[in-house]
Amino acid sequence: MMEAVVSLREPENWISDVSARYSADIRVIDRMPYAEEGVKDLVEISAPSDVMEDVLNAIRKNPLVARVDTTVTEKGKVISAVTTARCQICRILTDADVFLISAQSRADGKVEWTLILSDKHVLKEIFDHLKTKEVEAELVKLTKIDDKESLTERQDKITQVAFERGYFDYPKRISLRDLARMFDVSPSTLSEILRKGQRKIVLDYFKKQRRNI
Repeated sequence: MMEAVVSLREPENWISDVSARYSADIRVIDRMPYAEEGVKDLVEISAPSDVMEDVLNAIRKNPLVARVDTTVTEKGKVISAVTTARCQICRILTDADVFLISAQSRADGKVEWTLILSDKHVLKEIFDHLKTKEVEAELVKLTKIDDKESLTERQDKITQVAFERGYFDYPKRISLRDLARMFDVSPSTLSEILRKGQRKIVLDYFKKQRRNI
């Protein structure tokens, strides 16, 4: 199993557009396919309070965005469910044999994908698909994952409760803010704990698959 970080500029994508225009940090927490060519993204947006509304309006006005549902988690941060009607580059990931751990915006308008995959040929297929779409992509990092990686007992408990309370359902049955209040942590801290929890679940899945081969 490997973890790969890929940097690229996603054409016709609201994340690249907004992060290049505003001082906003955008991180995709979860992604699922939508209709024929679109995706539904659960994102965390961090931006100065005086530009946050401009950022959200820019997302809503993007011609490819079909719907935006937003919840304020703390000052300068919001969690949004953004439905994009068409994003062929995004669909490369949802249709590939990989797990998207996060997609992080950069100030230059590029996006960094952090992926977990079983072997290198899957990564080659992704780069081949990007090339057919005339998208330039760079492999920033490729590391082998240590099978000994594990969650702490508290991280494991939080992830389990999040699952049981419906945080991973779509639509969610509990918000990030309400879940954070349960454990007396900030929403941003909880978001990071859940990211690590999802990563561990993916690792366990791959280990089981490998044993069954």
